Amino acid sequence: MPLEHIHPMIVHFPIALALLALAFDLWWVIFRRGTEAPLIRLRTGTVVLTLGALAAILAYMFGDMAYDIAREKGVAEAVLETHEGMGTATAILFVVAALLRLFLWWKRLDEKPAGIAVAILASVVVVVMVVITAYFGGALVYDHGVNVGAMH
Repeated sequence: MPLEHIHPMIVHFPIALALLALAFDLWWVIFRRGTEAPLIRLRTGTVVLTLGALAAILAYMFGDMAYDIAREKGVAEAVLETHEGMGTATAILFVVAALLRLFLWWKRLDEKPAGIAVAILASVVVVVMVVITAYFGGALVYDHGVNVGAMH
């Protein structure tokens, strides 16, 4: 398997996990009962977001390799730059959001309204960044054919 094909395979994990984390957060918001709602769904969102951050690190590493391979194949840097920059920012943001949520859990701040709001906002921001980054990644493949094998 060509090394440059690993990134598009792995990148679907952080995308799905970011969306799933937000789904758990929204599930908690929609179905909580009173102020003493069980935090298991919100904390499950934290765990899922943390797994997504780990997957984002892997996607970033393989994306960096795919970038180098695309450049070696003659793809202009300008074509790759937006997705590469967004991917880097998204991976960093993903890790920061996961660490923030783990900190909130550790200090039990995710039991307070402000902490809950910060946790959910972190998920929303990650999802927005993931969707934007994915859009530009799709443009590389569908508009420019970057690192796509020739059809037989």
